[in-house]
Amino acid sequence: MGKIQVLDDHTINQIAAGEVIERPASVVKELVENSLDANAKNIWIRIEDGGTSLVMIRDDGDGMDADDAELAFQKHSTSKIRSFDDLQTVNTSGFRGEALPSIASVSRLRITTCKKGSNIGTRITIEGNNSLDIEEHTAPQGTTIEVADLFFNTPARAKHLKRTATELQHIVKTVTIEAIRRPDVAFNLVHGERKLIEAPASDLKTRIGILLGREASRELIEFSGVGENLKLEGFLTKPAVSRKSMAGLYLHVNGRPIQARNICYSIRGAYGSLLHEGHFPVGALFLEIPAEDVDVNVHPAKTIVRIAREEKINKELRTIIKQILSEQALIANIDLEKSKNDVLFEMPSANTVVRSRATPVTSIDSFQQEFDVTLKEEEIETNMPSMRPLTLIENKYIVAMGSDGLYIIDFHAAHERVMYERLKDQSRFKRVGKQDLLKAISLELSKSEASAFEEMLPQINEMGFDVEKFGPSSFMIRSVPALLAGSETERIREAIDDIVESGSMKSAEEKHTYMMYTVACHSALRAGDKLTMAQMEFVIREMESIPNPYACVHGRPTVMTITPSELDKKFKRSGF
Repeated sequence: MGKIQVLDDHTINQIAAGEVIERPASVVKELVENSLDANAKNIWIRIEDGGTSLVMIRDDGDGMDADDAELAFQKHSTSKIRSFDDLQTVNTSGFRGEALPSIASVSRLRITTCKKGSNIGTRITIEGNNSLDIEEHTAPQGTTIEVADLFFNTPARAKHLKRTATELQHIVKTVTIEAIRRPDVAFNLVHGERKLIEAPASDLKTRIGILLGREASRELIEFSGVGENLKLEGFLTKPAVSRKSMAGLYLHVNGRPIQARNICYSIRGAYGSLLHEGHFPVGALFLEIPAEDVDVNVHPAKTIVRIAREEKINKELRTIIKQILSEQALIANIDLEKSKNDVLFEMPSANTVVRSRATPVTSIDSFQQEFDVTLKEEEIETNMPSMRPLTLIENKYIVAMGSDGLYIIDFHAAHERVMYERLKDQSRFKRVGKQDLLKAISLELSKSEASAFEEMLPQINEMGFDVEKFGPSSFMIRSVPALLAGSETERIREAIDDIVESGSMKSAEEKHTYMMYTVACHSALRAGDKLTMAQMEFVIREMESIPNPYACVHGRPTVMTITPSELDKKFKRSGF
């Protein structure tokens, strides 16, 4: 007898279960997808002990007759496809025919189902794929599946499950993914006696608000566009609401939820410096791509897809998002009644250390002279609302009045953005202004720093500096960018120190961008500067003259608004 043998069905299902069913959340995912494919309009999910003792999912979908219900537990039995060619155009959630037999092989499972138009349903009980008990049973239209004692017959796998709270977190994430994907379907998730998700059928924007929080829902921007290779629909937040990971981005290709780091980074790239470093927007995007360009048959979980011409698609995606962002007034609302429990999303924190200057600017003329900026004569298309300054808070924030409420402006962040946009325009046309120093500044570096700094000298000098090597590790700074003209020696040294730190960056483009950020940051007004009313007015007008005044170069918001309705809520006024 030869060594090679055909495995029995039970062993095959156990192996498949290892790929498809990793934890209780995997069970929830597969069964919810089956409910959606069965045209359910309501899905009820009940969990006990983080899904280890019970996962019960009930729907009002099409249901099955007795023959189909029994056949569903056979390996690779599916109603979704008929041949290999169907994989090219599959538009259902599942198609492998692996989920039910895989789940049944590692649990005690009971399914009760009744086909649409029938009065009598079918109940099947199966334990570890060892027995199959079939009986008629009175049931409403749809399907109920109870999965008990998950991994009871595979104790080694059960030992790898995390604590209840962790497994529950994965389940909530799974249901959230499916509920965002299908806002037209009502979802209810209960753990024990605790209701975790209650999402009635709605539109996508409402569904995002229910599942991702009030803060996110208030700051959503609708994205819609068509490129040569894709169609885009969805909602993403303004830069003021973001997360330090991709976890808040829900991506879909041809209706299927996917994991795609490249697409996430393309979205992040479209926001550019409007976002805090390392942050991503929050929301849901739906990409329609020609079916022949998408391979969904990559992994049993079906969350990873291969996309042909991915580079072109990502480029089109960035273009659409950039265009829509440029048309938006990206000013965040201040939530005066923010819940202490609403911590899913974080406002970017200010990591930039600012120092007070001893001598504040005292006039518009001196302001313009010191920072080498002038109001542009031509009109710039901007979505900034018209504002007039009222006062200054702690020499950090300008309070301004607009037609639709109060505005709070971080003038350092705002002026930093103005300086960056000015420098970017000058750099684009190779016309960066330069100012000779009355006294050259010497710079002493370590051997390693000096080596990296010397390599950067051509770029540094293009930025408006005039730096020359003076010794093995010594340099002389004879000129600085005009934006830094009049700055104290300490301030210029700070800028140079930051540029030295950029030497570890890989690409020339990264170094160039960082240098512009650095010059803009150190040339901007600083917290502690005592601005006059005229100077506050000047900052506001400068913000109106640039295309993206809503975030500083580090991604911190420059301006937020408090609406009259928020004030009414705070003062408990209504009906006036």
